[in-house]
Amino acid sequence: MFDEPFRWTEAIATRHGYVQGKLKKGQPVLAVPFKDGALLLGFCPQPGKIYEIYDRIAIGGMGHPADVEKLRTILLDMSHLEGFNRSARDVTLTRLLQFGLAPALKQNFEEVQRAPYLVQLVLVEIDMEGVPHFFHLNYDGYWETSKHGGVVCGNKKMADWLEQKIAEKPFAGFSLDRALLEACKLWENGKQQTKTEEDNDSPATLKEAFDEWILEGAVLCHTAPRKSIYRPLTAREIEKLKTACLSS
Repeated sequence: MFDEPFRWTEAIATRHGYVQGKLKKGQPVLAVPFKDGALLLGFCPQPGKIYEIYDRIAIGGMGHPADVEKLRTILLDMSHLEGFNRSARDVTLTRLLQFGLAPALKQNFEEVQRAPYLVQLVLVEIDMEGVPHFFHLNYDGYWETSKHGGVVCGNKKMADWLEQKIAEKPFAGFSLDRALLEACKLWENGKQQTKTEEDNDSPATLKEAFDEWILEGAVLCHTAPRKSIYRPLTAREIEKLKTACLSS
């Protein structure tokens, strides 16, 4: 009986290793500010990385599509229940994470007889003053916030490199077009800086990514004349971005 705590600790360490191994090939989703709000983008083989959650909240997910979808649905339900019971102003990511999703993820991860979620999320919120807030949520319920931007990526070395470069660039002063271009360049540079043998089957340059994968992106613009400030990138914006990326 005295070795039960050790067995539980060992099981938790094994689960961390298992999930991190499964997420290792996950492709990055970047979230950065720009002068009118914030944007999320990522290249992927098929759509399903970026979603709207509530009027001023969006998420980018990496991991098993079923787990990303399940957590998205949980956040949607929590947001609308909070908005109905209180008000739209009370629907904030801090409340949703601190009192809802993070404890549920932590409980799931620590119950070693249950399958863990194979997922990481980057979340973005524009507050009522138009200020963007960025959050990172891990599969074990741990979450943190950043004022510069956010990244989820299966390659930790690339994620750390991208976070550092995002913090160094003055994204908050960029136009949307400039922020999109700079974010794509960081994606490509991050791939080149941290390329491993495991990345050989995925695009490593912007030309390869535009040719082989889909660019999925969305904008939260606080100057939008409507209650819901989320919108996906248009086909015209993506084509314009592609031209700018390949000609620069």
